[in-house]
Amino acid sequence: MIEEIEIYLKHIKNVCPEITEKELEGFSRKLTITKIEKNDFYVKAGQIQKQGGFLVKGLIRAFHTDDLGNEKNIYFVPENEYTFHYASFMDNKPSPLSFQCLETSTIVNFHSEHLQNAYNEIPKFEKYGRLIVEVKLKIQQERLEGFLFQNAEQRYIEFISQYPQLFNRISISQLCSYLGVERQTLTRIRKKLSQAN
Repeated sequence: MIEEIEIYLKHIKNVCPEITEKELEGFSRKLTITKIEKNDFYVKAGQIQKQGGFLVKGLIRAFHTDDLGNEKNIYFVPENEYTFHYASFMDNKPSPLSFQCLETSTIVNFHSEHLQNAYNEIPKFEKYGRLIVEVKLKIQQERLEGFLFQNAEQRYIEFISQYPQLFNRISISQLCSYLGVERQTLTRIRKKLSQAN
């Protein structure tokens, strides 16, 4: 079996150990692999996302572009995470977000029909899907609450504690966009925190 697919199947098994090797092998038959160069797109805003992806290697940013051309980073997708806009993928709607590779990336892909078939044919796989969605919902809720209840410094501290592996892989401007702060504000925050330590 191809190494990237093995990594993905191992992730599924780690999250939901009840899924058997035979069930995983059946699921793996329709998986494909995409390799995307740095700065290229997995999905562009306005496209319908026909396939979901599991990022095996690389880093992706999901962002929205407003009418003036300003980009707002919504989240980052590191290795061993899913990369797709849920509503676009499940409901066959245009994605409001673009997914751009910040590093050369390798993605294991699956079509929505294939995922639905797995849910219908393998009840344990539906449990796996629920567990993944619960984690994603928790992360989105924490991010929303961060903007509602935290100041810029608190959001920055939360980011570096939650995603230490990303800190040196994204630019300051990408981080500013994600945190919703101006560059000079982030510079002040970083200086203050470095002096405190």
